[in-house]
Formats: sequence, structure tokens, C-alpha cells
Amino acid sequence: MALRISLILAILAGLGVIGVSQFVLKPQVEGIIQKREENKKGWDTAEANLRKTRTTLKETETKLTFTEKSLEETKGQLTAMTAKADSEEKRANLRTKELTDTRATLKTAQDKLEQWRQTGLDPEQVKQLVASYRQATNELTARIEEMRIFENRTQKLQRELAEIRGTNADPVVPATARGKVTVVDPKWDFVVLDFGSGKGLPQKGVMLVSRNGELVAKVRVMSVQEERSVANVMPGWKIKDIMEGDAVIPYLVGSSQ
Repeated sequence: MALRISLILAILAGLGVIGVSQFVLKPQVEGIIQKREENKKGWDTAEANLRKTRTTLKETETKLTFTEKSLEETKGQLTAMTAKADSEEKRANLRTKELTDTRATLKTAQDKLEQWRQTGLDPEQVKQLVASYRQATNELTARIEEMRIFENRTQKLQRELAEIRGTNADPVVPATARGKVTVVDPKWDFVVLDFGSGKGLPQKGVMLVSRNGELVAKVRVMSVQEERSVANVMPGWKIKDIMEGDAVIPYLVGSSQ
């Protein structure tokens, strides 16, 4: 009897546990299962969004790379176009300058042509005038050379005549022998002249030193070279101190101290 009662109690207890499990644990298990399903669904959604985001990011990176490449190409094209524009501008400026110069040259030529027209001469007459001018210039140059040779011969003959006569006449100084004082030595009273035998200056020739048209001193040439000479100040003829740049001209032909 007691055993039956214990068995009945055990069965009741088992039924109680089962009931508790059905009414208490089942909702909790179902809640856990539902929560798990919700988490799995959320995870799948998140994973899908992640894949979508990665795909979008990759597409964005591709577009960015393409954009950067296009930007570099655009910069290169812009640089090339700018260089070409600068080149074209320089070329245009050069053409403008050439056009301006050509117009100026044309204007000058037209002015000269008008001047020739006003003379009433035709081109052939102009050629004849130019030829005549050149011929006259050549003849004048020849005459000047002849006069220089004749003058040198005359001076030589006069010097030889003076030596034969035994006179102390000063040598003849040609009118072309003139220039300026380049160096002055006041201590020893001598000067250096910027001309010499190349202009016909003879040794011991007498020269006058002047400044602003006024007589400064009289000097006698003691040493002569081709392009310079040295002269001493003649005693009693130093009126003023000689200065560099003073003019030097020939004294009267045949003069003496």
C-alpha cells in the first residue's frame, strides 16, 4: 500500500515536472529559438549589406580611379593647349611686328621714291649721277694723295736746302699735323702729342698749344713716331700751364725761336 502511494506520488511529481517544463521552460526555449532566428536573420541582412557595401565601394574606387585618370589626361590636354596657345600668341606677335616693320620699310621706300620723283630724274640718270660721284670721289682721293706726296717732297727739299745753306730755319710743318696733348710733365716741361709722322709732323718742328682759342705755349718736337710724338716747351713761351686735351697746331712755316 505504501509502495503504491509512493509510486503515485512519484508519478504525480513527474507529471508536475512535465507540466512545469511545458508551461515554464517551453516559452523560454521558444523565445531563445526565436531570438536565434532573429539574430540569424539580422546577421544575414548585415552580411548582405556588407557585401553590397563592398561592391559599392569597389565600384566607387573604380570610378575614382577612372576619374583621376581622366583628370590627369585633362590636365595634360590643358597643358598642351596652353603651350599651343602661348606659341600661337608669340607667333601672332611676331607676325604683327613683322607686319609693322614691313609697313615702316614700305613707308620709307615710298618716301624715298617720292623724293626721287620730285627730282625729276629717271633711274638711268640716277645711275649716271652715282657713277659720276664715285668717279669724282676717286679722282679727289687721288689728287689728295698726290698733294700729300708733293708736300712731303717739298718739305724734304726745303730741309735739304736749309742744310745746304747752313741756316737754322725750323722744318716745315704741314697743316695736317695737328692734334691734342695727351700727357703733361710740368717738372721737365715736356708734353706727349697724340699724332706724329703719320700726319707729316717733322722732328724739331715748332707747334703752338692753345686752349679755347688762346695761346698757352710754344713747343718744339724732339721725338717723332708714327702716331705720337714728344715735344719740349720752348723757353720764354710758356704763357700758361699746359693741360691734357689742349689743342696743338702748326706754327707759321719757316719760323724760328
